[in-house]
Amino acid sequence: MSQASPSGLLHSAPLISLLDKAQVDRTSPIGVTGPSGLSALLWLCRHGFEQVGYLKPGCTQEHPDALLVAHTCDVEALDRLLVHGPYVREGGVLIFQSPLPLDRADAGTDPVHRLLERRGYTVERCLRGGHRELTVARRRRRIWAQAA
Repeated sequence: MSQASPSGLLHSAPLISLLDKAQVDRTSPIGVTGPSGLSALLWLCRHGFEQVGYLKPGCTQEHPDALLVAHTCDVEALDRLLVHGPYVREGGVLIFQSPLPLDRADAGTDPVHRLLERRGYTVERCLRGGHRELTVARRRRRIWAQAA
């Protein structure tokens, strides 16, 4: 689901609403990563989120309910993150910004969405503003794990 966000992608009310719609509440374990991770961590704490921690790139030990990537990811940066971590738990959400695809008319050609699909994520929501897209993608549960 794509929509434009006239008030900006990372203002308080839209971001809190986005987290709420992704079923991330103020008690959910949230990880932040990226060069602006400290700012994101402080913002979340100031807005009442209780379990927020910074996860350095390559961290594979923790698996929060939500992972907020505090920098704009192109396809290559997103692929490195999805391969090397930090990771969100199965069923959790990954929230990040990416440059808008060159061809906005056909979402099937969006390389970011194709990469997420290949790496086990389902795109739930996209907000467009400026020259970026804010994406919320949920990590799918493994089929064999669902059967257990």
